[in-house]
Amino acid sequence: MEMQWPLILFTAFVAWSAGLFGTQSVLAVMGKAKKAQMPMLITSAALLVIGGVAVFFHLEHWERIFNGFGHLSSGITQELIAIVVLAIVMVVFFVMLRKGAGGEVPRALAIVGIVVAVALVCVAGASYLMPARPTWNSITEVLSLVGNACAFGPLTALLIMTLVDSADGEGISATARIALVGTVANAVTTIIFLIVMVIADGSLTDVGYYFDPTHPTHAMQTVAAANPFAGGSAVTAVVAIIGAAAAAALALVGSKKPAPTAKVLAIAALACALIGAVTLRMAFYASGLSMFMFF
Repeated sequence: MEMQWPLILFTAFVAWSAGLFGTQSVLAVMGKAKKAQMPMLITSAALLVIGGVAVFFHLEHWERIFNGFGHLSSGITQELIAIVVLAIVMVVFFVMLRKGAGGEVPRALAIVGIVVAVALVCVAGASYLMPARPTWNSITEVLSLVGNACAFGPLTALLIMTLVDSADGEGISATARIALVGTVANAVTTIIFLIVMVIADGSLTDVGYYFDPTHPTHAMQTVAAANPFAGGSAVTAVVAIIGAAAAAALALVGSKKPAPTAKVLAIAALACALIGAVTLRMAFYASGLSMFMFF
């Protein structure tokens, strides 16, 4: 399947936005990062807008997107609902931060923020669970996107904290520990999803009809195309693993360093995590073999 870059960017930015908002909600529950709450909220909202804009470039006639909103079973409708709910919670966060003293939000609201952030990522990932594409049709695909959010969010939060409140050593240390856990989770979910895609490829069998009747010299898609480590997708699959693992390694080192060094390592780890997430999605689309030829 050809690369769907608008959707790759959409999932990346949605995971990034939800991950950051979820992280700041966790920190709010812990009573940490009070000065960084508003910058994190603004950054998260901006990332959500960018992701929302990116998805429209996937549609030749974007105005027809409204035709699908009347069907609750539609993945795009569910994504819209989850995005709107997250946006509403963000607005409430903003109001509370403006009204409250010292960057505090009610603990109950922070817990709602965590739940809504996780729900958005899960809904975005669930849109790709399709029986017609066996390498996609696994809960590990959803978990891989949750893993991306777990890496992007804490690393971005750590970077923002080192920029706006470097004196908050306790808060930075807590965020660095969250970032370490998140990047490890990202690496694990990335590897597991790639393994599951390989296993799904093994469930398919070759068919005796290989040529498109309208292009008799061009072979139809082969079963090997469903393997993320076969053909052109092999490089992207390997880079996805390296990027996720490098982000975890940098987060480990950064968790033991003071703010100035942690800032540099957070930038490097975030870059590695982003590269890993994008290349994982590239392997994802390259392995998106349709089942149409098997029926």
